[in-house]
Amino acid sequence: MTRILTTATVFCNRPLPVSPRPSGQACALTATAATRPFALCVLVLGLAGCVTVDTPSEIEQTNDPELDEDPVQDTRVEAIADASSTNTTVATPTETAAPAPTDAPSPSPVDALSRAPSEAFAPSAAESAPVETSDPLAADGAAAIGFLDRLKASFRLDHSLNRKGVAKEIDWVARRPDRLARRDRLLEYLPYLCEKVWDRGMPGEICLLPIVESRLDPFAFSPGGAVGLWQFIPATAKRFGLKIDWWVDERRDIVLATDAALNYLEVLHDRFGDWLLALAAYNWGEGRVSRALRKSGPNASFFDIKVPRETVRYVDRLLAYSAVFAQSASLGVELPLSNLETAPVSFAVVETGGQVDLARAAQALGCGLDEIYRRNPALNRWATHPEGPHRLLVGAGSETTAERALAEIPEDERLAWVRHLVVSGETLSEIAVAYRTSVETLQNANRLRGTLIRAGDYLLVPTTHRPFEDYARYSRPLAGRPAGVYVVKAGDTIWDIARLLGLKRQTLMTANQIGPDDILRIGQRLSIPN
Repeated sequence: MTRILTTATVFCNRPLPVSPRPSGQACALTATAATRPFALCVLVLGLAGCVTVDTPSEIEQTNDPELDEDPVQDTRVEAIADASSTNTTVATPTETAAPAPTDAPSPSPVDALSRAPSEAFAPSAAESAPVETSDPLAADGAAAIGFLDRLKASFRLDHSLNRKGVAKEIDWVARRPDRLARRDRLLEYLPYLCEKVWDRGMPGEICLLPIVESRLDPFAFSPGGAVGLWQFIPATAKRFGLKIDWWVDERRDIVLATDAALNYLEVLHDRFGDWLLALAAYNWGEGRVSRALRKSGPNASFFDIKVPRETVRYVDRLLAYSAVFAQSASLGVELPLSNLETAPVSFAVVETGGQVDLARAAQALGCGLDEIYRRNPALNRWATHPEGPHRLLVGAGSETTAERALAEIPEDERLAWVRHLVVSGETLSEIAVAYRTSVETLQNANRLRGTLIRAGDYLLVPTTHRPFEDYARYSRPLAGRPAGVYVVKAGDTIWDIARLLGLKRQTLMTANQIGPDDILRIGQRLSIPN
C-alpha cells in the first residue's frame, strides 16, 4: 500500500494540463470513501494527472447582516440608451425587486445544487469567508480551449454559494439573464477585458466587475458622477491619469479606463492583501475600508468587517455572476456566450498621426461617422483630442489598412481652419462659443498664454469639415435633439441652472454627463433636455 501511495504522490507533482477546476463534489465523495477504494481512486487520479483532493475548510462565523430583501442594484445607475443609439441618454435605476413569489414556488437553482449528493459534506449553516486559490491557468495551453473554459479556469475566488446574498443574486439572474449585459456588449468588450486581466495574473472574477458596475455600458452614469464601464468618479479618474475635459471623457475609453481600473485594483490589493477587501475599497473607498479594518483587527476578512449594505451586495453580486459563468448549466442560467467556442477581441488600436477631424477620418477609413463614435465613446466633439493620445479604435483585422489610410490624410485636410478677425469688445470665450470650440483650443492654436486679445488681430480657429449637426447626432453627451443650449455664466451652479430651467438637477446632469462636484466653466454649453 505504501508503494502505491508513493507512486500517486510522484504523479501529483507533475504540472497539470489546462482544464477547468475539478468539481468540489467529486473531491468530497472521494475523500469520504472507504480506505481501500480511496487508495485505488488516488492511484487512478495520480495516473491521470493527479487532481488534489480538497477537504472542506474550517467554517468561520461572519457578522454579515442577513439580506432578506431581493437583490437590488447599488446606487450607481446606468444609461438606458445603447452605445450606438442616437437618442438622448437618460440614466434610470435598474429594477429593484425580483418577481413576486407564487403560491408554489419552483426550486431555485441554488437550492437544487445544494441537494446534490455532496451535501453531506457541505459546510454548516454558518457562512465561510471566500478563500483565494492558486491560479490554474497555464498560458501555453490557453489558446487550445474555448473562451468560456479559459475564463472559468482563471477563477480563483470562493464564490460562496452558501451565502444568502449570493444565492439571491443567482436566483435573480436565473430569472433575468439579460441582467448581466446585452449580448453585443459582451462580445464587444468582455474578451478584451479578460485578456487584460489575464495578462496581469489577476483572478478571472475581475473580468466581470464592469458587468456589476455598468452592464458594460460605456455611457453609464451614476448620480454621484461616476461614468463609464468601470464607473470612475472624477477625482479617482484624474488620480490614475484619465482626462476629463471639453474634448474627451476618458472614463468612457475602453482601453485607457481598463488600464486605470486594473492599476487601481492592484494598488488596493497590495494595500489590503485580499481581493474581496480590494473590491470593497473600489466600491466604498479605501479610507473607509482601512478604518473598518482597524476596528475589526488586522487579520479580518471582508466578511468580518462592517460595511454598508450596498457594498455587501456589490461583492455578493460579483461572486454570484462569477458562479453563473463557472457553472451556468448547474445553476439553470443560459449565458449569452454559451454557444461560442471562441470570443476574439473585436477591435484594434491605430495611430492617427495627430489631431484629426472625425468626419475626415471616417472618409479615409471608408466607414460611417457613427461607427467612429460607436467604437470611440470617449470622444465628446468633432475631432480627436489636440494633445492626444492620437489614436482611434477600429475593427479587429483592419488595423494595418486603417493606420495606412489615416497616415495618408494630407496635413492641410486633417482639420478645417477659419481665419477670424477680432472686433472691438469680443472676448476669447465668446469666439469659442460662436465656433463651438473651447478657449483652451483657441489658446493652443494661436499660442496664447492668457485670454487677452486685441481688436484687429486674426485668430486661427479649428472648425468642422461637415455641418456641426452631423457630429452632434452621434457624439455624447450631445447625442439626440436637445430642446436648447444653456451657456454657463460666472457664478452659475448646476443647482441654479436646473432651477432656472425648471428641470431636476439629476436630469440636467444626466443629459450632460456631469456630476454634482464637477466644475462648470464660463462659456460651457449645456444641453437642455426635452
